[in-house]
Amino acid sequence: MFTGIRRRLIIYYLAVIAVIVILMGAFFIFFLNYFYMGTLRESLYNQARLASVLIEEMLERDAGYDEIDTLAKDLGKELGVRLTIVDADGTVLADTNQDPLLMENHINRPEIIEAMETYKGIATRYSVTLDEEMYYLAIPINTVAPTGTQPETRAIIRLAIPLAAIKEAMNSLVVFIIGALLLSSLIALATAVAFSERITGPISKISSAARSIAEGNYNPELHVAGKDELAVLAQNIKDMGGSLKKKIELVLWEKNKVETVVSSMSSGIILTDRDLNIELINPAAEELFDLKSNYVIGKPFNMAIRYYALNENLKAVSQDGEARVIEVNLYYPRATVLDTYILPVYGTDQSIIGSLILFHETTELRSLEKMRSDFVANVSHELRTPLTTVRGYTETILHEELTREQLVDFLQIIDKETKRLSSLLDDLLDLAQIENEKGLVKKEPVDMSGLISEAVERVEDARTVQDVTVNLNLPGQSIYVSGNPEWLRQALVNILENSIKHGYEKGQIGISLSTAGGQAEIIITDNGPGIPEEDLPHVFERFYRVDKARSRKSGSTGLGLSIVKHILEAHDACYTLQSKVGEGVTFTITLPVSDA
Repeated sequence: MFTGIRRRLIIYYLAVIAVIVILMGAFFIFFLNYFYMGTLRESLYNQARLASVLIEEMLERDAGYDEIDTLAKDLGKELGVRLTIVDADGTVLADTNQDPLLMENHINRPEIIEAMETYKGIATRYSVTLDEEMYYLAIPINTVAPTGTQPETRAIIRLAIPLAAIKEAMNSLVVFIIGALLLSSLIALATAVAFSERITGPISKISSAARSIAEGNYNPELHVAGKDELAVLAQNIKDMGGSLKKKIELVLWEKNKVETVVSSMSSGIILTDRDLNIELINPAAEELFDLKSNYVIGKPFNMAIRYYALNENLKAVSQDGEARVIEVNLYYPRATVLDTYILPVYGTDQSIIGSLILFHETTELRSLEKMRSDFVANVSHELRTPLTTVRGYTETILHEELTREQLVDFLQIIDKETKRLSSLLDDLLDLAQIENEKGLVKKEPVDMSGLISEAVERVEDARTVQDVTVNLNLPGQSIYVSGNPEWLRQALVNILENSIKHGYEKGQIGISLSTAGGQAEIIITDNGPGIPEEDLPHVFERFYRVDKARSRKSGSTGLGLSIVKHILEAHDACYTLQSKVGEGVTFTITLPVSDA
């Protein structure tokens, strides 16, 4: 029930109350004892003076001892004290409790001696006569003396009360005082508990609100009445919660933006701390190095990525703070070329607190550069061959005397090479146009049955020369796809020409069209010599020929299937080419079916 600061407050209050009660109790007991004894002395003294007047009168008229003793007993009974009258020589003249004749001389009693010397004697001692502790007060009864002379003591009157009665009265007072103090303590304790509640209640509310803020509730219920410091603190806590919510939302927004940018970057990013332990790795870097972030976060960089040059440059950057750029060639999990930028990360005190490593993959760029170089070389080679032939035969015609038959043969060769050169240039222009416009192709519904029939008609001359049979297997109803009819027709023509030129004379070509699962499937097969397995990955490359000598003899430019590839990719088509040596080629194209 009472925990924390409230319990400590109550303990402090109890300690303070206890100290105050003890001090006040001691003071009141001492003060009341002093006051009571003083009052008792004053009362006994007054009673003794009153009694001394009566005794003095009896002594003046020389009353007998019996009369004095009777008076003493009556007075003692009336006053409730023991009254003793002692003569100046110590002889007991009267006593309320004993026979004076049987009592010993009192001249040596302390209170008697003091009374004779100072006119008041007080003593506390054990009474042998009464067998108990007694409190005594004695005063002298003096005779009347002439002016200027010392009065003579005729007798001494002594009053006595048992100390037990005094102690009993004092004990009653002490019990009363202790009871009053305890009652006051209980009232003070109850007040302290209530007061501690007024202090700790708001503190508990503030603590609960702070805990709610720490748990994510930035607008907790918190109301503290008043205008004191606790009320101001409560309001400040609420204001802090609102401000903290805005700050955290801003930080989260910035964090999410950074995480989104880092996660969506195609370049790999790794962030390390000052000890070269990995603190952040984005998905692109995970894919590049075949890593998982939950396994490498917190691990040393050189344990996650074992690349000596990269690790040495990273150490150098963390030491001298100079950015570095290196090229990294990876062979696992795949062959990759990376332009790597290593940058130092500085803290608020301008000390290096980590490093940022940016990996930009340039594999495709290097491949494109190589392809461009190969393309230029291939184009130069392909152009040089017919041009060399044309030039050679032209020079021969110009400088040699030829017969008409020779001249016709040479001109036919020049015409053939010119046509080949024109075909090559046409294919190059078509390829360039398709590559440039691949992302902007204009599509319309295309009847694939009609398009396949048109493509077969386009290759009729080549088919006739090779005496190739084309078998069509088209459905009875039209099948439409969305695409560019000119491009799709050209792709089909290129595939058919490829099968005719590189197939056998009097060979067979089959073309089928069907639909399944909302897809139109075109399958083109031939029974030609087929393609070796090692050549299959390269058949769609520019100027690639499986049989170089035979391809050139047939007039092939080596660009037909490359054009087909780009046309099909522009239409988001799926395509496969399957072949084995001696078993012909099967070309499969799949396009989404469209409404007419």
